[in-house]
Amino acid sequence: MRIGNITNTLVSLYNNESTRKRAVFLLGASGIGKSQVVYQSAEELDIPVVDLRLAQCDPVDLRGVPSVAGNKTVWHEPVFFPDDYERPAGILFLDELTSAPPAVQAVAYQLILDRKVGDYELPDGWMVVAAGNRANDRGVTFQMAAPLLNRMTQLEVETTLEDWRTYAAGAGVRPEILAFLTERADYLHKFDKETYGQQFPSPRGWFAVSDILNMHFDDATRSELIKGAVGHEAAVGLETFLRVWQTMPSLEAIFNDPESVEVPTELNLRYCVVMGLAARMDRSNFNNAWHFLSRMGKEFQTLAVKLAYTRDPSISRATKFSEFAISNQDAWKRG
Repeated sequence: MRIGNITNTLVSLYNNESTRKRAVFLLGASGIGKSQVVYQSAEELDIPVVDLRLAQCDPVDLRGVPSVAGNKTVWHEPVFFPDDYERPAGILFLDELTSAPPAVQAVAYQLILDRKVGDYELPDGWMVVAAGNRANDRGVTFQMAAPLLNRMTQLEVETTLEDWRTYAAGAGVRPEILAFLTERADYLHKFDKETYGQQFPSPRGWFAVSDILNMHFDDATRSELIKGAVGHEAAVGLETFLRVWQTMPSLEAIFNDPESVEVPTELNLRYCVVMGLAARMDRSNFNNAWHFLSRMGKEFQTLAVKLAYTRDPSISRATKFSEFAISNQDAWKRG
């Protein structure tokens, strides 16, 4: 399932009392945003998340600490387990399930299968969501028992450029990165088993690159940091693209006097302009931005406005927005 569809799916499963009690297992490559969609779902539902990184847990962390009371062993439940009084509803997120040692998985099984550990029982308003990486991605993984898998709804999660780009634009990722990946979508997530142990590009890594670009390092330091975030090959590709970015038409000129700016003919420069406009378009400057975009193809028009709308829905109140919507009504409705 595309990662862009996971949030709505989790929200729907949570809102149904029956499906809420069946755990969901998100299986997918490292760095594609599995954790983020769980938090997005909780935000939409307005409920908290209890995040347990199982690979960092010992069995006692989940089972609790024992003591003796009246010649009997009593298990004291962990403080982070939710209760009906303070936190009656939420998502219990068991992250890194496939990376947890078998002894930890065995305790997690009880939460997944029976919604219980010892005397503790998960409140009805809570949903269990687990996540893990695939064994063939060369991460630290342990085989999961077949009966456990059969008791969960397993969703194999995959990322796409469209889903990531929409999310990243709303999250403020640098437009240079959006433009680069639009032209080189193969660098969004590129894991090579033959170069295991070396850094590789992933959606998570590109967020780190955006933060690096925001800090304005010197060129040599910036290049090394980008390489450390997404690997050598992707870093070289981005550095080459950044030189192209510097040659694109002035965005300020487009916003101030769109007629004075020629539309570039080169595809990479067009992507640069589109992402630059998408990152800065708002209700006040939309009319001039649209005047410029209207001279480009519909693909570029809809891409720029959709990403801008994700970041700032107020652009729909600009006077020229209806002109855009009519001109691109088919593509706009599909989005």
